[in-house]
Amino acid sequence: MRGKSRSAFFVLLAALMITAGCAKGPPPDFYVLHATTSESIAGVEHGIAVGVGPIELPAHLNRSQIVTRTSDYQLDLSESHQWAEPLKDSVSRVIAVNLSNKLKSNRVYVIPRRQKVSLNFQVSIDIARFDGRLGEAATLDARWTLYGKDTREPLLSKVTIVYEKTRDGSYDALVGASSRTLEVLSMEIAEAINARR
Repeated sequence: MRGKSRSAFFVLLAALMITAGCAKGPPPDFYVLHATTSESIAGVEHGIAVGVGPIELPAHLNRSQIVTRTSDYQLDLSESHQWAEPLKDSVSRVIAVNLSNKLKSNRVYVIPRRQKVSLNFQVSIDIARFDGRLGEAATLDARWTLYGKDTREPLLSKVTIVYEKTRDGSYDALVGASSRTLEVLSMEIAEAINARR
């Protein structure tokens, strides 16, 4: 019995050491999507009122790990490269800032919002794909619907697919390319709004 107890103790000790070794890995690198803020939207509120949202993401993207593709059918979820905020929040924020710049309005709001605001337009976005391949390109595939003051009837519904090449094989380059795909989408939405003002 003593021999068995001693063996069990060493097995348990080895398992604890392996677990402790795994837990001591380096912390992950954190990333955010980027939108360039224009100084022209600073100051007292002005411009048309636009609501951004709701935004929907597929379940496999709704996580902290950055998702890349290794093939058309296989995804890689990186534990060492993660989003610094929920991806849905990040996408909403970047599109709202992009639209503020392109529409020259600081009255672009992420929906839902605590305070009720009378909107001139609202855009809902259903993202089917928002990933990429390291060293190749980032891909955005989104169906978006533009509404006017009466949000029951859409003014326009459209699918936008964007590919943006990465400058190198790093995650930083992939996140940069992903940010540019959102800029292209924002430009299309802004053009649709401007055509209906």
